[in-house]
Amino acid sequence: MPRLTGPRLLALALALLYAAFWVWYGGVGKPLSPDEVDRFMAQIDAMVTDHQSPFGARETLEAWARADDGREFYMVNLVNDPADLAAAEAYNRVILPELFKRAGHPIFMSRPIARFIEPAGLAPWDFVAIVRYRSMRDMLDMITGPEAEKIRHLKEGSVSKTHVFPTHIGFSLLWVRILMALVFAALGVGLHFVFRPFGWYAR
Repeated sequence: MPRLTGPRLLALALALLYAAFWVWYGGVGKPLSPDEVDRFMAQIDAMVTDHQSPFGARETLEAWARADDGREFYMVNLVNDPADLAAAEAYNRVILPELFKRAGHPIFMSRPIARFIEPAGLAPWDFVAIVRYRSMRDMLDMITGPEAEKIRHLKEGSVSKTHVFPTHIGFSLLWVRILMALVFAALGVGLHFVFRPFGWYAR
């Protein structure tokens, strides 16, 4: 059996940390069960006014939940500039921690630099953001959780108009898992050179 030297222990520790990150980051989970959908929709119904859920048409949301495949998805947000910048900043302060603790995060944010091809009469969007969600379950948990009411009110005040729709990635050169693997590899190389002068590390 190979002796566990310092470099091997370091490699093992980083491999275990990366494996833990991979499991936490998820992206290929179990689809929502019918009972889960019923439970989430009952919670949303308690927040409904005039047959609209706080985050979109109820029927559309339920149909999407019942067709859930358990995979990660990316929400495309087309946004007009907020009438209240303070409300937008307050919304970001609430929504981002809720996303991050569920392995969700913005993947792309940008503003158009010019108008180009668009249907006649369509008002231009001011901002586009793509946000990664680990699963439909996470999104429903977030919009029915303790911060749901605050998120809803802040979202309503943070944008003047928005168009939001979910997608699965067809092709992308940006992979967070590969990026994190490179980060762990770089960390391992750095720590190796830091520890190498110590006798206990080589033994």
